[in-house]
Amino acid sequence: MTEKKRCFIVGGGNFCAELFNPQKDDMIIAADAGFEALEKIGITPDTVVGDFDSLGYTPGHSDVIKHSPIKDDTDTMLAVEIGTEKGCEEFHIFGATGGRIAHTLGNLQILKHLADKGLVGYIFDCDTVITVINAKTLTFRNASGYISIVPFGCDKTNVTLNGFKYELEHGDIPCNRPLGISNEFCGETSNITVHDGTIIAVWENTDVIPK
Repeated sequence: MTEKKRCFIVGGGNFCAELFNPQKDDMIIAADAGFEALEKIGITPDTVVGDFDSLGYTPGHSDVIKHSPIKDDTDTMLAVEIGTEKGCEEFHIFGATGGRIAHTLGNLQILKHLADKGLVGYIFDCDTVITVINAKTLTFRNASGYISIVPFGCDKTNVTLNGFKYELEHGDIPCNRPLGISNEFCGETSNITVHDGTIIAVWENTDVIPK
């Protein structure tokens, strides 16, 4: 199976450098103050984008895309659009949590945007990974720890959960009750299948990326 072309994006929020592991052919984009975060660990991004209100200056970089602060999209969204235009299909987004809660919520919307386009997106915090999925299955192997699922942008979602402490078969999870919080992996193959609607999936094991 052909590997998806990956894009690593760094914003100005919480950045755990130990989780940042792009490979040779991956694209790296700094969104505004994400440039400073990468500079501190000695990594030069392929592209820098933003209005640079957070960074406070325009970086001296060979590929800087500067925008007016009067714009519709956030800097992280602009970075995602660049990665999409370059043919990237899987996005690893760092520095997307912490700080203003509005930015974190907006970054969750970006994950939904990617899912709607049939692409894959993950937000990495220091001890948490977040993704958004529509009608598809996520498979985890040999995972441990907690995982939570939350309906996103709909009244309810219909899901099947196999291989978790609490299983479910074609069950409806409503948006107005936190019924999907703090499920647990059992150290075996685990599947989340979304039959209808959209979910946010949050798990507390940053070594695990589903297939």
